[in-house]
Amino acid sequence: MEEELKVFFEDCRRQDFSAMEMLAICKPLIWRIRLARITKWCFILLPLVVVYLLWLYSDTFAWSLSAVGRLLLVQILPLWDWTPYYNAQCLISRGESVQELPSPLDKHETLWQNCALCEALEGITTASNVSYSTVESEYLERGLPVLVTDAGLKVDVLNLVELIEDKSPQWMSSEPCDVSSNLLLKKFFNLEAALGKIRSWQGQTSNTWHLQLRNCLKKAVKSSRLFLERPYYYPYHLAPYYSSWLLAVHQQKRKQVEIYVRGLVFVQQLSGHFEVVLQPKKPCDKGVCPSLRMRLNAGEGLIFSTDIWSMSYGLEKPHNKQTSLASIFEVEWQS
Repeated sequence: MEEELKVFFEDCRRQDFSAMEMLAICKPLIWRIRLARITKWCFILLPLVVVYLLWLYSDTFAWSLSAVGRLLLVQILPLWDWTPYYNAQCLISRGESVQELPSPLDKHETLWQNCALCEALEGITTASNVSYSTVESEYLERGLPVLVTDAGLKVDVLNLVELIEDKSPQWMSSEPCDVSSNLLLKKFFNLEAALGKIRSWQGQTSNTWHLQLRNCLKKAVKSSRLFLERPYYYPYHLAPYYSSWLLAVHQQKRKQVEIYVRGLVFVQQLSGHFEVVLQPKKPCDKGVCPSLRMRLNAGEGLIFSTDIWSMSYGLEKPHNKQTSLASIFEVEWQS
């Protein structure tokens, strides 16, 4: 065909045909050639499209195709060892100058650069009548905790139970993410039964108890906002807390117990008192930054970031009548 076309074009040139005349003569032939090419590509691509659609929408075909592919890979192993590529996390080798990504920090670790923020700290700073912007700029952004003496949130345990039953009965049917208590065995524990025992035992000196629970499920946290008030320095533009804690101890000594909190933490002492310890994380705890010990009294609040500090609480001298009660909010926070 190509030789015949060459002879045909040579004859046309010898007869001095113009370009327009050549185009008019060859136009049907050009269209036929293009149609032949399109038909050829359709025959090539159509089976591939059909195979792709079957693989996409037919699980049986996709499984069969992958099985055949694995068999073929096994057959070519003597010719090409592809197993290093199969096990590799990255197919493109990196140069030696590229640094490995740092391993994620443990919950008790912080960046060593953060130790410079607390190495000169001598004790917990107190403040009152403060705005959140002041707290953030003067304390939180510098990694420093602050004790607010006029948080103003006070409620005893019986009033809190009544408030829960009145405003948020659905909270009692929720499942805590973390619970520690001597009110009930773990397998029998539910909030409604625990609150019932707290109500019936109130005023009895023979029954001592403690309750520590955390809500992290969305519905439970949202429900807890109906009876756990925000302190005045918790601004509305800040994200709502994603997790809430309730700590209660009645006429019982409690050794220091660490609780794992994350992000920006608001602690509100609602009644009684707790001894709170903020421990610097590794490597700042190796004689670089001090542990901060404080007594949190009713109506006071503590704000800190877990970037540097971990928290524990205890009760050395319980009040003979009053229940120690505190709430904790965990907030996602980016300075």
